[in-house]
Amino acid sequence: MSGPLDGIRIVEMSVALTGPLAVGILVDQGAEAVKIEAPGFGDQGRYVGVSVAGISAMFQVINRGKRGIALDARTPEGREIVLDLIADADVFVQNMRPGAVDRLGLGAAVMHDRNPDLVIAALSGWGTDGPYAHRRVYDSVIQAGSGLAAAQMGLDDDEPAFLRQVAADKITAYTACQAITAGLLARERGAGGQVIDLSMIDSVIAFLYADAAGHEILLDNEQPHLPQSFAAQQKAMRFTDGHIVVTPVTDREFEGLCRAFDLDPPEPDLATMAGRAQNKERMSAKMREVHAAAASRSVAEGAAALEANDVPFGVTRRVDEVPHDPQVVHNQTFVTHESAVLGRVRQPRPPARFHGTPSEIRRPDAPTLGADTDEVLTDLGWGDRIAELREAGVIA
Repeated sequence: MSGPLDGIRIVEMSVALTGPLAVGILVDQGAEAVKIEAPGFGDQGRYVGVSVAGISAMFQVINRGKRGIALDARTPEGREIVLDLIADADVFVQNMRPGAVDRLGLGAAVMHDRNPDLVIAALSGWGTDGPYAHRRVYDSVIQAGSGLAAAQMGLDDDEPAFLRQVAADKITAYTACQAITAGLLARERGAGGQVIDLSMIDSVIAFLYADAAGHEILLDNEQPHLPQSFAAQQKAMRFTDGHIVVTPVTDREFEGLCRAFDLDPPEPDLATMAGRAQNKERMSAKMREVHAAAASRSVAEGAAALEANDVPFGVTRRVDEVPHDPQVVHNQTFVTHESAVLGRVRQPRPPARFHGTPSEIRRPDAPTLGADTDEVLTDLGWGDRIAELREAGVIA
């Protein structure tokens, strides 16, 4: 056995980041996946950012281990091939706009007629219906509409701030991954196949409201209105050769922070969590003392003092420094292999380590467009028609 999802078969008709990442996580945990792309251009995620020979760094990380076929599902033969693929599959994932799969003749009813036990994950931007359902969606659109961009604003800012990554896509992908495994568990318990509808807007709102919408959840409170997460006040301390962020939450941690920088112990009105929350101006003044004391020390000196006093802290790393961090190296977080198409590839391993059902990256490469078309069709029993289908443009 290789991974807790060994034996689970997935058929994917999704592009960009959300669907492919959700399926990629499941593949990392042992599932097998066939990724269907349109002939010619394929998944636009192939060309986003740093890209070599039609495989971007993003595409590589989220599509590694999948088998890829190039298939025109708009044709009658293409539709039949998709239905043959899902006949023995456990999961089908798509992130087209609502109604698109139905127009292809591949709606949920058709699929469940072929395979009643199929778990179908239908991922969308705004939802399956409603006033926005027809709109095209990318990550920044959802960051704006969910409140996430506004929540990144400082109290004196007058423009929303967008996270400099495709956060909405990734939040939705992780939500989808969990929902799919829940659907598989329900099926295992006798519930049969089902459709999982999941929108980006709902996923990101759930993510945001967990900690950044206190007044929107507790509607009858009289505390000051701060339209941000309680984590919004974090500011890295500048040292002579870098930055460190500290998060002293408990009374003991705050006392340790003062000791680490040879400052006087907290005065009584700052000695407790409640006092620090109520005396924000005094707290800000104390933190300015901490920052001033840090400015004359090196990162190494600051880290040693903070660790000695058991203060939660993190040295700020550039992205290119992360693979060389001592803890990351110890964790063996990154794996490197030689790709025939891309050359040397370094990528993070699956983050969850299953001790009873250990997983591995069976195929470290993402597929080139249509790389496994002939093999997959032969397995389905279409092998004697491959030349005909290619000639007709059904496959590539």
